[in-house]
Parts: sequence; C-alpha cells; structure tokens
Amino acid sequence: MSLKRNALWNLAGTAIPMVAGLALIPFTLNRLGSEAFGVLTLVWGLIGYFSVFDMGVGRALTVQLSQLAAKGDLAEPGALVRSGILLTLAAGLLGMALVWLLAPSLANQWLKISPALQDDARLAFLVAAVGVLPTTLASGLRGALEGLDRFAASNLTRIVLGVWMFALPAWAVYSHGPRLEVIALYLVLGRGLVVLAMVIQLREHLFLTPGAAVGRRHFKALWNYGLWVTVTGIVGPLMVYGDRFFVSAAVGAEQLPLYAIPQDVLLRLLLIPMALTGALLPRLAAMGTIDAEVAYRQTYRRVGMGMLAICLLAAALAYPVLSLWISAEFATSALPVVLVLCIGVWVNSLASVPYTLLHAKGNPRLTALFHIAELVLYLLALWLLSSRYGLVGAALAWVARVALDWLLLHRAVRRLYGV
Repeated sequence: MSLKRNALWNLAGTAIPMVAGLALIPFTLNRLGSEAFGVLTLVWGLIGYFSVFDMGVGRALTVQLSQLAAKGDLAEPGALVRSGILLTLAAGLLGMALVWLLAPSLANQWLKISPALQDDARLAFLVAAVGVLPTTLASGLRGALEGLDRFAASNLTRIVLGVWMFALPAWAVYSHGPRLEVIALYLVLGRGLVVLAMVIQLREHLFLTPGAAVGRRHFKALWNYGLWVTVTGIVGPLMVYGDRFFVSAAVGAEQLPLYAIPQDVLLRLLLIPMALTGALLPRLAAMGTIDAEVAYRQTYRRVGMGMLAICLLAAALAYPVLSLWISAEFATSALPVVLVLCIGVWVNSLASVPYTLLHAKGNPRLTALFHIAELVLYLLALWLLSSRYGLVGAALAWVARVALDWLLLHRAVRRLYGV
C-alpha cells in the first residue's frame, strides 16, 4: 500500500475534472444565462449532497476492508462488500424518494426562481432526484475499491464522472438548447454508466467470491460505523454547499453565480489535502498508535504549509484569472467573495487531518456531534450575514464555521491521542 502512489491517484481524480470545469463553465454559463446556470449549480448540489444516503457505508467499507487486509483475512471481503452495497441500494432509494418530494417546493417556493424558469427547474430537480440512487451506489463502491487498495480503479471512474459533470451540460446545451431537464438527464445517465463500470471492477467480490451473500454481523458493523458518518455526511455538505440555497433565498438566483462559481473552484483546492488524507485513511486504520502519530504529524505539516502557499497564490491570481475566464465585470463583483473564501479553504484544509485520524481510529461519533453543534450556529450566522451583507456575508459565515470546526477537531485529537 503506497501512500504516495495512492495520493497521486486521488489528486489526478480531482485535478482533471477541475481543469474540465475551468474549460467548460464559461461556455455553459453564456448559453444558459445567469439564473439558469444558478439553477444548474443547485442541480449539481442536489445530486452531490444526497450522496450522503450511502449511510456512511463507503467510508466504513474503506476502514473495515483495510483492517481485514492488515490481518490477512481473505475470506471476509466478499460478504462485507455485498452487505455494504445492499445497504447503499436501500438508502439510495430512500434518498431518491425524498428529493422527488422536495423538488416542486424547491422550484416554486423556496429558492426565488423567476416564474418563467420555475417549470424547467422543477423538471430538472425531479430528474436529479433519480440521480441520487447511482450517486449513492457509487459512493459505496468507491469506498470498497479504496479499502481494497485499488485507488487507480477508484480514481479512473472519478475522473470520468468529474469530467462528465461539466462536459455533459455543455454538450446538452449545444445539442438541445438551454433545457435544464435535459442537462439533468445527461448527468444522471453519466452517473449510471460510472456505477456500471465500478460494479464490473468489483465483480469478483460482488458475484464470484464464495461464501455468504450477506452477513448480519457485517450489516451491524457497517451500520454502527456508518450511522455517525451519515450524520456528518448530512450536516457536512449542508455546511459546504447548502449556503447556496440560503444565498438564493436571500439575494435571488440571478446573483448566485457570483458566489457559486468561485466557491466551486476554490473548494476544489481542498481536493489536494483530501487526496492525501484519503490515501492516509486506510493506512491509519491499520497502524498502531505510535506509527499513526508519526504519520499524522507529517501530514499536518505538509497540508498546512502546502495549502497556505496555494491559497495565497489563488488570492493573488483571482482577479486576472476570472477576468480572462469569464469577464472583468464578473471578476470585480466576485473578488471580495474569493478573498474571504481563500482564508476558509486554508483553515478547512487543516481540519481535514484530525478529521481523518478520528475516523480511522473508529471515532466518527465525535465528528458528527461537532458538526451538529456547528450547524445550528452556522445556519443562524449564514442567514443573518447573507441577509445583511449579501454574498460576502455568506462567505464570512462559512469561514467562521470552518474555523470552529478546525478548533474542535484539533482539541479532540490532542485530548484523545496526545498529538
């Protein structure tokens, strides 16, 4: 199990889609218009957010499969993987039903979408609801691949999915015009093909490995770990992408691209520490206390120094890059948001390291409780600040939230593990 190799695969799996987004977003924005593109970012958010309905099984599979590998147990992985995918299938159906029920209210009442666009938005949200199921299954399958140390296979599918997220809307607009429901349909079909590819990659564990198809103890182990990961999975993305819905409600969907586009780009910088900590997770799960402490300290220093340099560079280049990429007017309006978000991205990158250690050592309950407490404070701050200060206020609320998250996680690791 090579940390460097796996981290590089994780980085490729996130960097290549980001390049595709940089290339294709301006075309899609120009063809759709500001408000319709704002709705598209909400479709992306709905499909991505409701990957939470994997019930934490993806991360549980990564941790438990890596622990089995460390023990040299070759008989259990097949039953464990099958149990996990059955759980994600059931949970994905539940998530699909929930988004389907919420779609009309989101389009017609809650998000201040103009009347002329409401019907298209409602259809797009309904199609996006169907996309929750393949998204959920993909999360569980990816966790299994990474727990089996197959980071190359996991990230090849991630690259395809990430590129398609930007390429398919551009193709749909070019081929069918600015029809949001058609764009959403392309996105859902793309995710379905990715799930099929991942099933083929795991066919030996899903279909060919002898032994029990599922096991009650596997369900119990995955559920006990995954339940708290699910709480974090519900609350965490809400605090990352949910602000878009508050911004839309506070200032209108037509202003949303000024916030959502810089946020999308800057949050993708977090994929750099996530690539490293994602590769580190199964290693930490299999390590003893002393080795885990050494790996933790090294990773913390690398993430802190590397991301500080990257965030400073992003702040310096924000205006000229946005001017060339979209327009000088857009760059001028979005720059204050960018500068605030750069601070938050650096702080959030630091928080990813203690978060990973707590999960690797079987303590997702603590991170979930932290996020529940943070959510209450964050939603209050987000509503007050975005209503009063608009887009910059929303960005300030997010920075305050990630700073609190880092402080809580850092103190927890010091108290529990003396690191």
